[in-house]
Amino acid sequence: MAYLVAGGPGSTAMNPVLDLYTFVNGVPQDAFAIRVQIYDITSEENKLEYYSGNKSSVQVFPENPGDFFDLDVEHLTTDVAQPGHKLSVGHYFAPFDVSSDTLALGDYIIEWRYTQTDGAPEKVYCEEFVLVKDGAILTGLNCMQKLKLFVQDEISKNELLEQLEYTQQQYALALELSVQRLNMVPPYSRYTTDKYPQQFEYLICHLGGVGHLLRSTSIEQLRNQLTYTDGNIHVGLKDKHQYYLNASNLFLQDFDQLAQKVKIQMNNDSAWGDTDSPYRALGSGYWGGWGSI
Repeated sequence: MAYLVAGGPGSTAMNPVLDLYTFVNGVPQDAFAIRVQIYDITSEENKLEYYSGNKSSVQVFPENPGDFFDLDVEHLTTDVAQPGHKLSVGHYFAPFDVSSDTLALGDYIIEWRYTQTDGAPEKVYCEEFVLVKDGAILTGLNCMQKLKLFVQDEISKNELLEQLEYTQQQYALALELSVQRLNMVPPYSRYTTDKYPQQFEYLICHLGGVGHLLRSTSIEQLRNQLTYTDGNIHVGLKDKHQYYLNASNLFLQDFDQLAQKVKIQMNNDSAWGDTDSPYRALGSGYWGGWGSI
């Protein structure tokens, strides 16, 4: 997940935070046309408008609802005579000014609509990004946003997939399972997705969240695993089950060990009052949550 700092440079040719790669058979290739729209989903009301189909009411770029911004896909950003939005072959950026104080902090969605060749069907790719205040890159992100940023599930980095690996629902499920796993670690608890001590944020948003995402992918890999030989070349499709499972086990093992230590310490503090424990400095008394997911 990308982020922009309110009042900062925004998405520009020198700071192409909002960018798109277009591929053909795994190789970057120039697109014929690209157009974009950006929507504000910083509140629950705005999210409802967007996901219910009334997207024009929360559109912030271009300003006129329903309008699209057409990228100049022919000229490079370095073209002195006519600088375009092309960074390199098959790589483009969308400009977005965040200097206005009317933009709310929180989640936004950019919709990319592109055609690879003249007359080809238009493809749509939606990407979330976050607008945070200056100096709040870490503290300004909620649990869901931190998990997405940590996983780095971006099309530009998924060269083999050419698409996102996880959906919004899969992120939400991974965090829900992470909380449930935490509740099952003795001493047992009843934390929920919108109420848990801050000292568990690292466990829930990173170790548990990533561990359950990897475990889910290992199941999908096993179900579709196929290995075959073409001449002297051995080819594997969906053959990473064990790699995903091993990585998942490492994350969840760390999760269980640290969760038990923190819970025991919290239980001791509750029974005996103040103790000189490093865990108390992690945020005693603060209750956090997902933010918006």
